Amino acid sequence: MKLTSKWILWFVLVTVYASVIGGLFYYNLFKFVFDKKLQNEMVEMVRFRAPSLVQGLAARPKGEAPFVEAEIMKGMARNDDRISSLIYLNYDGSIRWHENTKFLRMPYTDYNNSVGFETNAVVQAIRDRLPRAILTQDGNSYDMAIPLLAKDNMVAGVVNVTVSRANAKKLIHSSMVRYVFGAFIMVVLIGGVLYLFLLLKILRPLQALKDSIEAVSLNNLSLSYNERKDEIGDVADSIKSLLSKIREDIKGLENVELMSLEKEQKWWKTILAVTVPKGSRAMVIDENNNILYTNFELKVPGKDVVHLLDIFDGRQQEIIQVVGEALENPTKVLRSSVINKDVQFLVKAVQLPDDAGKNRIVLVLEPESDSKK
Repeated sequence: MKLTSKWILWFVLVTVYASVIGGLFYYNLFKFVFDKKLQNEMVEMVRFRAPSLVQGLAARPKGEAPFVEAEIMKGMARNDDRISSLIYLNYDGSIRWHENTKFLRMPYTDYNNSVGFETNAVVQAIRDRLPRAILTQDGNSYDMAIPLLAKDNMVAGVVNVTVSRANAKKLIHSSMVRYVFGAFIMVVLIGGVLYLFLLLKILRPLQALKDSIEAVSLNNLSLSYNERKDEIGDVADSIKSLLSKIREDIKGLENVELMSLEKEQKWWKTILAVTVPKGSRAMVIDENNNILYTNFELKVPGKDVVHLLDIFDGRQQEIIQVVGEALENPTKVLRSSVINKDVQFLVKAVQLPDDAGKNRIVLVLEPESDSKK
């Protein structure tokens, strides 16, 4: 898999993971904030009217609510559409006001047994003297109990209100939509910047390094790559150093091969001087029909390496045939005749035994007149 594909895959996985974790965090944060806001609004709504209510409770601690208190309860229920039900209780838990008049003055226990409170928030509020809110109706509403405290910090009465979370849930949903949209924009922006960095600083330099390496050959052991002060530049420097070592090794091998060839030529000079009759021409040929040594001066203009066909043209098939047969029959002396420059020669060819992978053919040309003598 390409580096780009791996980067995209990992980036997507990491961003999805981070977005999910962030989404859970922000969902709970939004839920806490907007639910707390809803609860505080209900508490403040009751506390704003608490002085009038406490005054009425002090004047008439038991029984049903007088006209003023009843109007306050009706006004709260009428003016806030989030309130689905509202019950006003005395300090002993009896019903002081209810939208259904038949429940007035009913004790807490009787009402709880006949109709039933959503939760025990009223009991907790009276016991702790603090507002209490408990989720109910599958999380769609809060059952809230807000105590009304007299001057001696005693509970004079309780307002029990069931308030809908519909608006809070809408706010949470809209906030989560904004979060998702913002997270998407952020991921796109960060991903674009990171990919641009990856493209300019890693991918393109690597491609340029790849092209430079592919351009290296035995004829050009050098790396054409601009100097960089980073890890890719370090890799390029290492490759340049390697190529430099290879050039030195090849140069050393060429020197060794050149020295070996010079030694071999001296060796052939001695052998041919002893074995080849005077007036005869001798040549040593490698497996590619290149002439390695002759006992006579041989120069072909414009060529450093002389091929057998540079001396004998393609029409002289006899010389080619005898060399080919010598290759197929090692150590066997093969004879033929050839005419070169209007002189007929007797040709002798023999392939010497293979020595460390070096095939050598000795080709001797004797003038026919000398050979008959």
